[in-house]
Amino acid sequence: MMKKLYPWMSRMGAVTMSIQIFILGALSEGNYYPYDIKKRIGKHLDQTDARITEGTIYYNFEVLLKKGLIEKVETIQTENRPDKTTYGITEKGRRSLEESIYKVFQKFTNVQSLYAALVHLDKVDNQKIAYLIEDIIAKMNKKLEYIDLQAAQEVDVQADLKYALLLMKDHAYQSIQSDILWLQKLLHHVQSRVLKS
Repeated sequence: MMKKLYPWMSRMGAVTMSIQIFILGALSEGNYYPYDIKKRIGKHLDQTDARITEGTIYYNFEVLLKKGLIEKVETIQTENRPDKTTYGITEKGRRSLEESIYKVFQKFTNVQSLYAALVHLDKVDNQKIAYLIEDIIAKMNKKLEYIDLQAAQEVDVQADLKYALLLMKDHAYQSIQSDILWLQKLLHHVQSRVLKS
């Protein structure tokens, strides 16, 4: 109910999950300082509206540390500078990374919500991801059918409002079609990964 009243809460949760997937994914490949992870995330998020601050990164490191998903590997102390801590992923963190990637596909909201997961498809069962993508495409096709059934011409409103409603309907329809095309490309990519393995 809170998410319906405050839709930005859903976006914030999705961004937090994406950041945590990026962190866990990077640490699954080696030990890193938080600042190194921020640089890596920045490269991936340059194409999106998300802006990640150092504070956001350190906060998410603390959350993951408290959950036991990552651990401190080494702390380097130097004079006149803050301590520099290297982190690594735990076994619990590896399982959480996999579960989080599946969850992103299961709770699909928009194409951008998948970005963090796309970078780490090598860490999950691509056959399972393919099924999840097929399910997303089926749901989006149902949205198109629903839009098709809505006849804005039958709404008894002023001509300007009727035209505005038609424009909104057209935009929604084209956006969903565009997302379906993109998801079909992703599905093809994931299926080709399954065939190679």
